[in-house]
Amino acid sequence: MALDYLNNIGFDNIESYELELLNYATNKLKEIPGFKIYGEAKNKTSVISFNVGELHSYDIGTILDKFGIAVRTGQHCAQPVMDYFGISGTVRASFSFYNTKEEIDYLCKSLERAIAMLS
Repeated sequence: MALDYLNNIGFDNIESYELELLNYATNKLKEIPGFKIYGEAKNKTSVISFNVGELHSYDIGTILDKFGIAVRTGQHCAQPVMDYFGISGTVRASFSFYNTKEEIDYLCKSLERAIAMLS
């Protein structure tokens, strides 16, 4: 059933849409003061790992959760990468074919609210 559903949408269509969402989110999030992305490879999946200034990733994730936004926070089983960047962790947002640009706009507004609360 699930595979039939995905086949009907088309994997190329899914990949194209997820890339569109990634680019949209990247551009919108970069407008937020202090926002920093970790990992901006040209060919990457629709996942953004980020921090905002000196705010702790867990604090940001906790507030976003209260706004109904699911993100992952912490080291993501990648402690050597965190050591390399000299950070304790990141917030990680991922986008899939069922997400919308409106949801990304809500993420951005909610992130700005979280920053205001934590600053």
